[in-house]
Amino acid sequence: MARDIDYNVLFIIAAWVEAVAYGFLFCMFCVNMYFTFGGGRRNSDGHSKVLLGISGSMFIIATIHVCLSCYRLVVAYVFNRLNRFGGPAGFMGNLGHWSAVLYETLYATQEILGGAAAIYRCWVIWNKDFKIVALPIALLIIAMVFGYGTDVLFTRQGSLESNLSRLPMLLTWIRTFYAVAVVQNLLTTGLMVYAIYRNYRKTVGANLRTYGGVRLTWLMRTMVEAAALQLLIEVLLLILFLCRTNIQYIFLDLVVPVIGITFNAMTISYRLRLLTEKSGGDTALSSWKPASQPRSDRTQTTMTQIDDVDGIELDDGTYRRDKHRSLADL
Repeated sequence: MARDIDYNVLFIIAAWVEAVAYGFLFCMFCVNMYFTFGGGRRNSDGHSKVLLGISGSMFIIATIHVCLSCYRLVVAYVFNRLNRFGGPAGFMGNLGHWSAVLYETLYATQEILGGAAAIYRCWVIWNKDFKIVALPIALLIIAMVFGYGTDVLFTRQGSLESNLSRLPMLLTWIRTFYAVAVVQNLLTTGLMVYAIYRNYRKTVGANLRTYGGVRLTWLMRTMVEAAALQLLIEVLLLILFLCRTNIQYIFLDLVVPVIGITFNAMTISYRLRLLTEKSGGDTALSSWKPASQPRSDRTQTTMTQIDDVDGIELDDGTYRRDKHRSLADL
């Protein structure tokens, strides 16, 4: 077993780290809402509504989670500081308490929602081909079973952090849920990046410039970077859990806001990229027209029109429609 730190200190650190991450999420959510509703943008298509609903749901879950964390800290360190069952750490380690069960249920819900959002994006990029996302969907169902099943096991009498080693079934369910989350994250991110890379390989001979208004290499790098933070936290959480160190609780509390940050990161990066290229006069933001139409006859499009492009821009200024949907909706 790896070396532990004092639980009374650990839970305060975990709550503080989560609060800092939630602050970043709050700022990113506000920026995302500005790009969605501000600057004259009024996206009303189905994809925008779905992504807006997911983003808002993630933010609400993270908000409830951080508020519940504050509530548990107050109850533990103010009203249970003299608790004969271990003081504040004893209350925080009681996994069967209603607040602890709700706390873990919110975590499982955020993890599942993040997985569902990644599958949705992957499905859109792969031209709504359900065969491509069949395995990720199966993993999502497994995650739902083990995630919420773990929360049910927490309600059993004697579910204390101090005696988890004597609850092998609970440990197995937690371990499986963590592992499935890591595998699903890797799989969906890999599928999205591969879809763009395959498109790049097919059109490299045609002097490919952009895809949906931004460069392909930038899109692939952005996807990997956006998923890297969440994947890193989940991998560390799984490793620390397997090492049976209580440091895992710091990363466990961090997962909920990080999932929301990851979801908003790519959308914000994409919008900022378009704004930067537009202000710099980059030709990648020129309007698209049929390839037979002269470039000089084109008119400047608005940002809303650019976001609806589902094509590939070539060096001669023409656009070609692509098999996959533009990432403007992602």
